[in-house]
Amino acid sequence: MTQPSIFSNCSKHYDWEIVFEYCTNATNPCKSVQQIETSIIIAYVDYYSSVTLFSIAGLINIYCLLIIIPLYRKMQDGTKKKYIFLITRCIAGLLASCAWLLIQCIYLRFIAPTSGNFPYYVLALALYIGSTYVLLGSYVGMAWILYLGVINPIAFNQHLKLRTVYIAVCVIFLTAIVLSIPLATLQAAIPIPTASVKCTGQSCAPLIILINMILVSGSLVITIISLSFVLISLKRHRKQFKKLDTVSNLSLNSALRLLSWTLFAVILISVAEIIPFVFMEYKKHQRPTSGCQWFNHASRLISEASFALIESSIWSVALIIDPLTNVILDTTVSNQATNQVKWARKSFVGLARKMTGKFSRRRITNGKETKICQEEQIIQLDTISSVS
Repeated sequence: MTQPSIFSNCSKHYDWEIVFEYCTNATNPCKSVQQIETSIIIAYVDYYSSVTLFSIAGLINIYCLLIIIPLYRKMQDGTKKKYIFLITRCIAGLLASCAWLLIQCIYLRFIAPTSGNFPYYVLALALYIGSTYVLLGSYVGMAWILYLGVINPIAFNQHLKLRTVYIAVCVIFLTAIVLSIPLATLQAAIPIPTASVKCTGQSCAPLIILINMILVSGSLVITIISLSFVLISLKRHRKQFKKLDTVSNLSLNSALRLLSWTLFAVILISVAEIIPFVFMEYKKHQRPTSGCQWFNHASRLISEASFALIESSIWSVALIIDPLTNVILDTTVSNQATNQVKWARKSFVGLARKMTGKFSRRRITNGKETKICQEEQIIQLDTISSVS
C-alpha cells in the first residue's frame, strides 16, 4: 500500500516537494514548504535588485570619473589636492560595485563553490574588502583636506604638497591590499576548504570573523569620528565668519553639504557592515540543523534571505548616493556635468534635425518623382488616344 504524501492536505503545491517527501516526522509540512518558497522569492528579489542597483551604481561612478578626471588634469596643484580624494572615492565605489556584482550575482548564483574556482572567490572577496577600506580611507582623507584648507589655509598652501597627498592615497591602497588578500583567502576557505588553505567553522572561522569585525568596526568608527569632527568644526567656522566673505561662504556651504551626505553614506555602510555580524551571532545561538530537522525549521531561511536582501540594498543605495553627491554638491563638478548635459542635448537635437531633414528631402524627392511619373503617364495616354 502506497503511503500518502505528507503534502496531500496542502492548499498549494510546488514542484520540488518531492525532495522532502521522506520527512514523515515533519510537524507542519505545508507551512514549512511555504516558508521555503517565500525564502526563494526573497532570494530572487535580492538577485534581480542587486543586478539592477549595483549596475546603476557602477555606471554612475564611471560617469563621475569621466567628469572629474578631465577637470583634474587642467587644475593647479593647490586645487588638485582637494579633488584627488574625490577620484579615489569614485574608483573605490566602482570597485565595490563590481565586487558586489561578482559575489552576489555571479558566484553565489551561477558558480558552485568548488576548489577549482577558489582563486576567483578570493579575487571577488579581496576586491570587496579592499574597496571598502579604500572608500573609508578616501572619506577620511577628503575630510581632513577640507578641514586644513578652511581652518588653516596657510599650512594647506605652503606645507601640504601634492606629492604628500599622492603618498597618502598610495598608503590607503597599499593598506587595503595588505588587509584584503589574507582576509579574503581565509574567508573563501571557510565554504571552500582546499589542501593548502583550511579554515573550518571550528578552527579559524571564529577568529577570522573576530579580526574582520575589529578591523571593520575600527575603520568605521575612525571615519565617523573624523567626518563628524570636521563637519562640526566647519560649521562653527562658518558661523564666526558668516558676514565677511560671501564667495567663501558659498564654497564652504557646498563643502558642508558634501560632508553631510558623506556622513550619511558612511552611516549606511556601517549598518550594512553590521548586518553580517548580527547574522553570525544569530546563527551561533541556534542549534545546527540538517536534513528533515532543517526542513522543520524552514523559517530560518526567510531570516537568512531577508538579511542578505537588506545588506545588499543598503550597500547599493550607499554606492549610488556617494557619486551623486560628488556630482551634484561640488560646484566645479556640477558645472562640468551641466555643460556635458547641454552638449549632449545640443548634439542630440542636431542629430535629430539632420535625420529629419534627410527624411523630409527624401519625401520631397519621392513626391517629385511620383509627379513626373504621373505626368508621363498622362502624356502617353494622350498620345495613344490621339493615334486611335
